[in-house]
Amino acid sequence: MCVVALAHRVHPDWPLILIGNRDEFHERPAAPLAEWDDGSGIVAGRDLQAGGTWLGVHRPSGRVVVVTNVRGAMPDPAKDSRGALVVDLLRGTGRFADPAATDLDRFNAFNLFAADGTVRRLTNRPQPSILSLDAGVHALANEPVDRPCPRAERLRAALAAVADAGADPEGLLDTLTAEGDPALFLLGEVYGTRASTLVAVSAAGDVHMVERRYASGGRLAGTTVLDFRIG
Repeated sequence: MCVVALAHRVHPDWPLILIGNRDEFHERPAAPLAEWDDGSGIVAGRDLQAGGTWLGVHRPSGRVVVVTNVRGAMPDPAKDSRGALVVDLLRGTGRFADPAATDLDRFNAFNLFAADGTVRRLTNRPQPSILSLDAGVHALANEPVDRPCPRAERLRAALAAVADAGADPEGLLDTLTAEGDPALFLLGEVYGTRASTLVAVSAAGDVHMVERRYASGGRLAGTTVLDFRIG
């Protein structure tokens, strides 16, 4: 996922809102948003090439994790999978369930939000770091975190307006596909936006997830809506 924004303890009804677009090669196979059938309790789409995910919720605990790549960094196939990092963080078990900053260079370039009551930002560009985030609205894209990113700022501002007004966050899915400068939605026959995803978690532990999927050229390929309760 290449642009994502997160509202932490801002919206009166949804203390956690996550919204973002996943940009990827259209030929890379992926399974739609669903609860995985492996007993992990993960609710997510699934990368069928590497086996991990880019965004998900852990139903038993309520943990929410999302990752982006970082543009311009050449991938090293010998590195550990970023999608596997997301899975370990969601489950709370595994080799990277609680990574230290020194672990982060084991992965290709990434930015990541992990929420479990508190919110952390993990990144290994421009250098490995783990930062606890205060209440507020935060954004990431496929840029190193020390660089201004107009795409991330546009989405952050849109989410902040919704959260401050206490409005229905589902309207942000249309923001993700709306025309504008900078573009949030990438059209392309080979590479482009594959999915727009909303996660909203209430104080009572109710979760509302929506995934809109897109084929090459930005054609809508399917929508999944899931509502469930943590625990």
